[in-house]
Amino acid sequence: MIIGQVKDLRFYNNLHPNLKDAIDYLEHHDLMKLPQGKTEIKGSDIFILRETYQARPLSECFFEGHLRYLDLQIVLKGVEYFGYYPKGEQGIKVTDPYQIEKDIEKYKIDDFTKVILTEGMFAIVFPEDLHMPKLEKERHTTVEKAVFKIKL
Repeated sequence: MIIGQVKDLRFYNNLHPNLKDAIDYLEHHDLMKLPQGKTEIKGSDIFILRETYQARPLSECFFEGHLRYLDLQIVLKGVEYFGYYPKGEQGIKVTDPYQIEKDIEKYKIDDFTKVILTEGMFAIVFPEDLHMPKLEKERHTTVEKAVFKIKL
């Protein structure tokens, strides 16, 4: 997992060609103006899920992992904790087996790392990174987020 400021995303252009295309798109579009839901950028290779939500307590969140896509999650407004745990470590319980059509498997993990994502920050999440988005740092916080789904 890579955490940083959106202004520094260009440093990661060479990680994958589709990631470079996503970063190029981001630099030329106002993500706050995208409609809620899915926006295709390059067919099923790159698309954005635009969301507005209330960050949630731990009891309402779950860990997830992907196999075919990496996530580029960008906080446009608000603040949240973002949970992280490396896949393959002990202490992982699968709660919902892998669904190929949604490219997601869900987990329960009791002891994990939390990072704070604030406005203008991003997280790049690879298949080996289990992650928990939408975790509240402060009660009743609205978060505006764009999640680029980038096919590997």
